[in-house]
Amino acid sequence: MAREAEPALLTGKDLQTIVASRVRKEVKKVSEFVWAAIVYQIILYSFLAHTFIRHWGDMKIMLLCLAGAACYIPLTVALIRRIRTLFRRPSEASGSMVPDVFRKVEDEYARLADFFRFKRRMDWIGVPVSCAIIVLVTFTLFVPGGIEGNPLAGLAVFAIWVGLSLIAIHAENKKRFISPLRHLELVIDDLKRS
Repeated sequence: MAREAEPALLTGKDLQTIVASRVRKEVKKVSEFVWAAIVYQIILYSFLAHTFIRHWGDMKIMLLCLAGAACYIPLTVALIRRIRTLFRRPSEASGSMVPDVFRKVEDEYARLADFFRFKRRMDWIGVPVSCAIIVLVTFTLFVPGGIEGNPLAGLAVFAIWVGLSLIAIHAENKKRFISPLRHLELVIDDLKRS
């Protein structure tokens, strides 16, 4: 009778490689959101800069663009600070491999959960602000009478825009944050059992 080959023992390095691969996969999903958020910031500022330059001399539009940028700059600064925190390199700790891997996964989970809490707060502020900026500038430029002459239409466009944005954000949060957090919880549970 032939003996079955014994399975190779899993070394600390092997465990670290497996766990790091699973964590990287989840962090990659979040980084896709980060790049999209940065591109959105660039688009918004480009829109305001283009409109500002194109309508040079029209003080109402120039002030509206400046006010829009001034309202959004603090949100951009806060986002960049949180992105730096999210993607900072964790410090390397000495000790046994399993607790070290466990601690690293817990740290990744904590950073991702913290960023997600920040993102949800920023969404409640940033979405209405950016929608208001775009509606105000668009109505001022393209709708006869502007927002003053068409307050109900402006409010309706704003409400629809915010509503659609929130629907998209909800779907994005599930895909880019809730799912990776759940997967990291599973990794943590696997490590606790090992």
